[in-house]
Amino acid sequence: MLSTCACSHRSPTVRTLRKCPHLLVFAFGIVGCLFCYLKDVQSASDPTQSLEGEVTEERSHARLSGVRVQIKGLERSVRTDANGQFKFDAVAEGQQTLQFLKVGYQQFEQVVNVNASTPHLKVELAALSFQLQTIRVYGSNRSLSQFEATTDLALDEAELQRRLGMTLANTLANEIGVSQRTMGRAVARPVIRGLGGDRLLILENGERTGDKSASSADHAVSIDPTTAEGVEITRGPASLIYGSSTLGGVINVKSNHIPQILPRRLDMHLTFQGESVNSGLTGTTGFTFPIGDFAGNVEWNRRRASDIQTPVGVLENTDLSNVNFSGGASLIKPWGFIGASGSSYRSDYGIPGSPEGHLSGVNIALDKQRYEGQMEYRFNTRMLEKVRLQTAYTRYQHQELESNGTLGVEFGVLTYNVSAMAHVFNNAIMGIWGEYRDHATGGFYWTPHTREFALAGFYLNQRNFGKLTLQGALRYDVRRAEPFRPGAVVRAGSVQRRDFNGVSGATSGIYHWTDRLSTGTTLMKTFRAPGIEELFSDGPHLAVYSYEVGNAELGPENGYGTELFVKYAHDRFRLNLALFRNQIQNYLIPTNSGEKEWGSGAAGWLWIYQYMGHDVVMDGAEIQIGGEVTSQVHFQLNMSYIHGTIQTSGRPLERIPPLNGKFVISYTPTPLHLHVASRFSGSQTRLGEFEAPTDGYLVYDIGGYLNFSWWQLENMVVFGVENLFDTTYREHLSRIKAVMPEPGRNVKLLYKLNF
Repeated sequence: MLSTCACSHRSPTVRTLRKCPHLLVFAFGIVGCLFCYLKDVQSASDPTQSLEGEVTEERSHARLSGVRVQIKGLERSVRTDANGQFKFDAVAEGQQTLQFLKVGYQQFEQVVNVNASTPHLKVELAALSFQLQTIRVYGSNRSLSQFEATTDLALDEAELQRRLGMTLANTLANEIGVSQRTMGRAVARPVIRGLGGDRLLILENGERTGDKSASSADHAVSIDPTTAEGVEITRGPASLIYGSSTLGGVINVKSNHIPQILPRRLDMHLTFQGESVNSGLTGTTGFTFPIGDFAGNVEWNRRRASDIQTPVGVLENTDLSNVNFSGGASLIKPWGFIGASGSSYRSDYGIPGSPEGHLSGVNIALDKQRYEGQMEYRFNTRMLEKVRLQTAYTRYQHQELESNGTLGVEFGVLTYNVSAMAHVFNNAIMGIWGEYRDHATGGFYWTPHTREFALAGFYLNQRNFGKLTLQGALRYDVRRAEPFRPGAVVRAGSVQRRDFNGVSGATSGIYHWTDRLSTGTTLMKTFRAPGIEELFSDGPHLAVYSYEVGNAELGPENGYGTELFVKYAHDRFRLNLALFRNQIQNYLIPTNSGEKEWGSGAAGWLWIYQYMGHDVVMDGAEIQIGGEVTSQVHFQLNMSYIHGTIQTSGRPLERIPPLNGKFVISYTPTPLHLHVASRFSGSQTRLGEFEAPTDGYLVYDIGGYLNFSWWQLENMVVFGVENLFDTTYREHLSRIKAVMPEPGRNVKLLYKLNF
């Protein structure tokens, strides 16, 4: 294996950690257990009481199951059972604030004085008379709930299931401002406001995924959305606590690998998903169980799909096979939790062929093992609310095989992440983050074996001044790319150590004119150091039909973003409008040189793409309008547009999505929800030097979902038909649009059972 061959270049410490990645988790556990012991000694004498009650619907007085009940400040929560009952054990005496949340109902808070005589609580929730059928924003569901959202989005578990697609990109594709970079569905990756790659961070539970999806269009995101409990998109100042290159934002996929809430009983779920366009089948099962103060979680996922059907034929070599397994456990106490998990992700998928690369396509085998440790300690003081520690080790292997089984390219990446974050003064976060990354290549690809070191410190604060809310963030990053054998000269230039450092910052102001109308602005400066591939790559990459050459002299990117937004919400009408401009100095993109190099492709030759830096500007707008026609009929319109230009030459910036949007009419006779949608796009004729134009299109979808209880079990059925009339259309960001159009008519069905 590639990573084994690279061992001789590593220090003894690195080799030891690679052989025993669990040493990280073990050391992390020792520190955590010491905190646990000290806190238990301190709190053993604190008086506690149980707290229980029931939740019903305000009008019908029907008992509500699945209501999330949370104790503010303690970050403890439970869900009501089939009879609407909930119970907390060992709640500290004194005044506590309970939050009650359920999709489709108004959020409710109640202050309770916890003592020995506290009565059985009875709470009624009011149903929302109007709901937009889109991603719903709930402050308490966001990781940064104490900070007011600018243009952030939060997809809760129920809404995630309703929109579930084969990939994360497919799941989010219909949201405003979100596009897909594709080479077939298996390798789709989200693009937000025209920004992808490392300018749009994709995280697992707040940390790097450890894969290579950001570096190339043929590299898949190593997350299956059916295993997620929620998805958050964070923009503006809050995004800088996760990284410095967040001009496009941060997508954080949350899972329950390390339980943070102690379940009252065994909690299990089963999910089955199928779609016709590729005969795809997916099965997911998992359960969370309590053992005293410990909670364990086990989850398994299997996905299979055949080649994609299009209106004009089969897109060959787009089959997919995924297996995903995870297990974790945590100790949960009133002061917080400490836990660890391990997971394995295996994916085998195909990249369709092209005369520019390989006629029969390329097959990719992806394998990832990941180990995580997390700890949260709550001090619950005004000066220091809580501290969160997190570490992750990821081992990633990626092989690209030609149709005859010959190894073309191989990548091996070892990634270590560690972070510490403190919530202070009720409205601020400060912390540090570090990363070590060992990157090696093999096959017919001669990028030198290189390691990266990164360290960052950050601070985020929010202040409220009546109707005005101000946010600010500051971050400083240092990064080093160090080849194991410097001095070599490749086509990219001289292989040598490169050091980068930079400051990132952002500020937002939000003014609430009335309870319904608010306006705001965000100013942002980002920093992005070039990656190993951008600096030193040298070799044929058949899966993306190119010969890739880096540029060892590249400098960092500096991005400057400006955004103005308006939000208006009425009982029967809602409007969100955002105008933005992103200017990026030294924007690094692989540029077609117009020359060819031998690369063993179908014709033996591949176009040479070399990474170059350009000054670019991207102007855009997003608008979302929703309203209520009757109490059961709603509508929504999303539209977005981006105009990208290379400032030095005045030429259009390549790979920019055209004007696009979606119009939805929903009919919601409880408990059934039905919708008819039209997805549309204008043509794209503003083209880069080697781009092809794309025609506009109009595509129709229908679908719905049903939630019901049966034998005291929660059931969800989601059904839909995408591309109802089997329309032939092409997405501009597809790398294979010249080979085949987008998928044809697709019948989808999902069933989820909670018990």
